[in-house]
Amino acid sequence: MAPFSDSSSAMHAIHSTPGFIIDSRAYGEAGKLLSIFTRDFGLITAAAQGIRLEKSKLRYSTQDYSFGTFSLVRGKELWRLTSASDVSAMSLRGRDAELIARIALLLRRLLQGEEAHSELFSRVESFRSFLRDNPELDQEKANTIESISALQILHALGYIGGGDDLAEFLEPACLEDSTTLERAETKRASINRHINKALKESHL
Repeated sequence: MAPFSDSSSAMHAIHSTPGFIIDSRAYGEAGKLLSIFTRDFGLITAAAQGIRLEKSKLRYSTQDYSFGTFSLVRGKELWRLTSASDVSAMSLRGRDAELIARIALLLRRLLQGEEAHSELFSRVESFRSFLRDNPELDQEKANTIESISALQILHALGYIGGGDDLAEFLEPACLEDSTTLERAETKRASINRHINKALKESHL
């Protein structure tokens, strides 16, 4: 890929949007290419020049699985990250880190191009908040949360309908209802069958 042109942001509109960094890779000598799921533009790829340098102010604001408000300039081939604010990294370890990584991987697999998904973004924020506020999940509950998150992502993107057997698990507030979570644990095998069927039929 040809080097990204670092033209002056003063000549271009700066767009600020909440976003979730779902992965990144090295770019050039000291930059990164960030895959950011944004509320307002969907999944975008943004070049961040020089952020692998120790002196970079954005170095710690662009870690994988970070949420924040990202200011971006649209280029011909890529977006360019100009600043980040209110950034909160997940700071998860072990099983919970693996869970959010799998959610990010599912988003990477399913999101197709730059299309706003504000409802889906809100759902992903809710998953993140739940994990942050409940750091000591047991294995059964962690598995259930992962199934619910995958179910809601697939539903928000139109891959799964809202049948009666799933309806209560598609509600935004279901994570906060311990009774609903208990029911989801008993129905997890059925939930997972819906998920696997949808993924197979998506061909993605």
